[in-house]
Amino acid sequence: MMARSQARSLDLDRLLDEPVDWRYKSFPAGPAVPIRSVRDRGWNVLGGEFMLPVMVLKDSALRHNIELMAKYCRDHDFLLAPHGKTTMSPQLLKRQLDGGSWAVTAATMSQVRVWRAFGVDRVILANELVEPASVRWVARELRDDAEFEFYCLVDSVAAVNLLEGALGGTALERPLQVLLEIGPVGGRTGCRTPEQALEVARAVDSSARLALAGVEAFEGVISSKTLAGTIDATDAFLRDMRALVVTLDQAGHFAKAKRVIVTAGGSAFPDLVVAELGRPWDLSRPVALVLRSGCYLTHDAIHYQHLSPFGGRIPETGPLQEALEVWGVVLSLPEPGLALIGFGKRDVPHDLELPVPRFIKSGADKMRPAGAGFSIFAVNDQHAYMRVGAGEQLRVGDLVGCGISHPCTAFDKWRLIPVVDDSYSVIDAVLTYF
Repeated sequence: MMARSQARSLDLDRLLDEPVDWRYKSFPAGPAVPIRSVRDRGWNVLGGEFMLPVMVLKDSALRHNIELMAKYCRDHDFLLAPHGKTTMSPQLLKRQLDGGSWAVTAATMSQVRVWRAFGVDRVILANELVEPASVRWVARELRDDAEFEFYCLVDSVAAVNLLEGALGGTALERPLQVLLEIGPVGGRTGCRTPEQALEVARAVDSSARLALAGVEAFEGVISSKTLAGTIDATDAFLRDMRALVVTLDQAGHFAKAKRVIVTAGGSAFPDLVVAELGRPWDLSRPVALVLRSGCYLTHDAIHYQHLSPFGGRIPETGPLQEALEVWGVVLSLPEPGLALIGFGKRDVPHDLELPVPRFIKSGADKMRPAGAGFSIFAVNDQHAYMRVGAGEQLRVGDLVGCGISHPCTAFDKWRLIPVVDDSYSVIDAVLTYF
């Protein structure tokens, strides 16, 4: 196993000087204050100063989840490169890096540029890189900063040839490190067969400008009719991935690498990745095992609540905690059993499941748990339709706090998000860069 090292801390000074003003929905009206000073304002998101709807991040849950995942990776000799696309927040990434993360994962070149703007020096682009302007930009970054470590994916000879051609006039003296991607049949990108993977590896070998640094996969696209079936299919896929790494090593395809990076792992099945890829390796050079989970940071109320192994398939860790909540106001009670809440598709994720009512707050009364009779069944652009069960008490003007499903489609709807303590007092605010 390679020695553990992590990326440099991010430079957030410019970000923290950004004024909190009319550009950011929900935040109180009034004189602009820099982000670094929001804690001093004495704001409480449920105290009547914020303009609802508002999405909040619970600080205690963020700290719990960062510490849980960091310890899990340390205990199993895995490095962590959290997927930055989930939040696109330099402040949250800094917390992850300070907690021991080794790198950040990106999905697009625009995301890579954001992380570089804030000083991240190790990035995995978990995607193919074939567009010439982006290749040239990466080459300049690598040429101008000897400490910058960058990896991208290849899954075809065509992609290898495009990289080779685009690098031709860049004067980059060190090879671009690539990871060979494999993918399941019917999945997303990635080689579908060992034969195809070996063909791509041979093409990389023949290039003077590329070096094969390892193998990458994303098992999160595998699905079956049942959870047990999905787990079985994922296990089989990871066994094939492991066998391919051995085959590539025996054929000498990692000759240009100081270590072999083997990376997989979304937020649903990191335990399966650790179980299969974490077994001892016997390769010609050290192995770096890298998890790339992203949604663990905030967790959610349905999708990952159901799939996450923490506290379930990994009972010794305890569960992750929900860090994201969306609060809206009851706008109307137009029919018996129906309430219209003031948030919608522009404010909450709706691609997997709809928000789940958790809390009700009536005026100055203490917050109370939402009963089983409350459920959101539809959303428009700015409205949520909520069923109100018989006997449930609700008034126009009440506040409804909801858990969300799928963090990856929550953060992009908010440019600035308050971070709150357990009493909903604002202790920070995080910018997003989508």
